[in-house]
Amino acid sequence: MTWGLETARATYNVAHWSDGYFDINAQGELVAYPDGDQTKPAISLTQLTEQFKQQGLTLPVLVRFTDILKNRVDTLTNAFTQARANREYNGKYTCVYPIKVNQQRSVVSKLLAHPSGLVGLEAGSKPELMAILGVAKEPITIVCNGYKDSEFLRLACIGQAMGHSVKIVVEKLSELTTLLEEIDNLGIEPAIGIRIRLNSVGKGKWQNTGGEKGKFGLTAGQVLSAVEVLKKHNKLHLMQMVHFHIGSQIANIRDIHRALRECARHFAELTQLNVPLNTVDVGGGLGVDYEGSGSRSACSMNYTVEEYARNVVNAFAEVCDQHNLTHPAIITESGRALTAHHAVLITDVIDVEKAPNHLNPEPPLENSALVLDEMWQCLQRLNPRMALEIYHDAMHLFSEAHDQYVHGLVSMLEWA
Repeated sequence: MTWGLETARATYNVAHWSDGYFDINAQGELVAYPDGDQTKPAISLTQLTEQFKQQGLTLPVLVRFTDILKNRVDTLTNAFTQARANREYNGKYTCVYPIKVNQQRSVVSKLLAHPSGLVGLEAGSKPELMAILGVAKEPITIVCNGYKDSEFLRLACIGQAMGHSVKIVVEKLSELTTLLEEIDNLGIEPAIGIRIRLNSVGKGKWQNTGGEKGKFGLTAGQVLSAVEVLKKHNKLHLMQMVHFHIGSQIANIRDIHRALRECARHFAELTQLNVPLNTVDVGGGLGVDYEGSGSRSACSMNYTVEEYARNVVNAFAEVCDQHNLTHPAIITESGRALTAHHAVLITDVIDVEKAPNHLNPEPPLENSALVLDEMWQCLQRLNPRMALEIYHDAMHLFSEAHDQYVHGLVSMLEWA
């Protein structure tokens, strides 16, 4: 096989994992397109590294392409704009960034500076909320998640008084009691959201944040109890949002679709109980195709950002149109999808490990284990048309040979 530009691109699968932000140029250098437009001049990482060395910097160096952050917000907001237009959806969309994903001030400031004005921030702790209040110079949407003591809740109320649109998500019934006390003491009324513990579970590395046995959110019974508590305190008008989160890096769009339908049903049922909901926060989960396979692998995703937006909009449009309800505003908390592409770690190659070179294996000896003979027969049958089938057979035989080696039925010489 002759090595060339297209071979390099195919070998490293750049077009699929990079989402158009990176490529290999004719000189064999990795290049970046910060705004995703490959018709514009590219930034060579090789030349960038040489500039670093001339300035006296030593590798490794972390490079941030902040224009990619803007383009990621563009991609997400444009996807929801198109989905809302196609469905004639009246609720607005807000892209909320959870700063726990990357708290670098340059990252947060760049996202907040997006010209659409549609970017808000999410705080999962008191220090994060303090950081948000310090960096947000203009009124923004702030979603407060996580464990909340009285100081956290008091700070969130102060954020509301500063002009921000603060939405405090209740994840435990005990938080609601403390929150109502702070509201009464301060005379400040932020919006209250309820995190619903869905039965739906997403498959992935962080799937345990969802499901009926998850430790976050309220069950259906607890949600109704929260409604009664708010009615008792004459604060039901503050319950304006429902929220769910089935996990991060959800690879399968069907898991997202199932969770959205369940949340949409909760929204409709609560609205019909005269709860004045006007916003749905669908949390995170929007994946990044790290490996570029477009599959349900934990490091991939089998859907596009546009398909994700359509699923979110359609789920709530369907249930609202069915029950003649006003379309709620939509909030997403997609941190990984906004920031994953923008940071590149450049480091020296310190070693190279090559794959074992057994391109011309010798046939097994006459008294060798049967499994080795079967593997040899697989090799003899190998051809392009049957490559995948033979690969699966060979992997099964390899596993069988390993088991036999562990049990002493295959020698080390044969295993090698």
